Amino acid sequence: MRKIVLFVVLAFVFTWAWWVPLAVAGVVVEPGQGWPTHLPGLLGPALAAVVVTAATEGRAGLAELWSRVTRWRVSWIWYLLVVATAALALTGLVLTPGATPPDLLVYSGAPEIGLALVLYVLVVNGFGEEIGWRGFLAHRLLETRSTVATAVLVWLVWGVWHLPMFWVVGSFRDFGIAGTVGWTVGLGLGSVFLTWLYRTSGRSVLVTALWHTAYNLTTATAATAGTTAAVTSSVVMVAAVVVLLRRSSWQDVRRHRGTNAAVADL
Repeated sequence: MRKIVLFVVLAFVFTWAWWVPLAVAGVVVEPGQGWPTHLPGLLGPALAAVVVTAATEGRAGLAELWSRVTRWRVSWIWYLLVVATAALALTGLVLTPGATPPDLLVYSGAPEIGLALVLYVLVVNGFGEEIGWRGFLAHRLLETRSTVATAVLVWLVWGVWHLPMFWVVGSFRDFGIAGTVGWTVGLGLGSVFLTWLYRTSGRSVLVTALWHTAYNLTTATAATAGTTAAVTSSVVMVAAVVVLLRRSSWQDVRRHRGTNAAVADL
């Protein structure tokens, strides 16, 4: 528990040290705006995970964490899921009036750098968050808790962590009360889905980072904000409800290693 508390504190410190000054300065980040930007703050959870692991488990702990960050030998179904999620972005060209292909790569807080944006978002948004939230926090909580209990605890921390974004990021500022409630519920169900994905993919941070990146590029670009984002979010929420309906999601889970055991749990 001490490691978890230390991780949470450091994740907030590292991230909010970037976001709070932006909020105080009245900065509002918009799509296609490369600077000032909130994106480096997304690296906070990953940095916290590395610092705590190094301080408490040394090189062996870092090596074990790295093995999960780079765990690519998993069932093909997880890569298919990532591709299918990313493909939903194309609906933005139909559902968003005036949207063009370049708009698919106009992302909040990022410069317009073409396809290099995908790698940028994967590093700061995918790995920046997933190494921390799933690779460290959920990973440890799953040792003694069910998928659902783990997801709820991560959701509470993850949600509060986002708070400064409601002052800094333009899309968050436009939510209003109804939008904020919807975002909060969506984040909770997203936590359920990602916790399930992490566990059933053989605890692969790589898979969750790839999916997280695909999801964000399908909901947070100039072409996908609005209707496409709503459609994608609804699909994920339905998937999360299916996870919640599974009996195994409410049972305490012990460490599962190996893709075969993970897929057998589907």
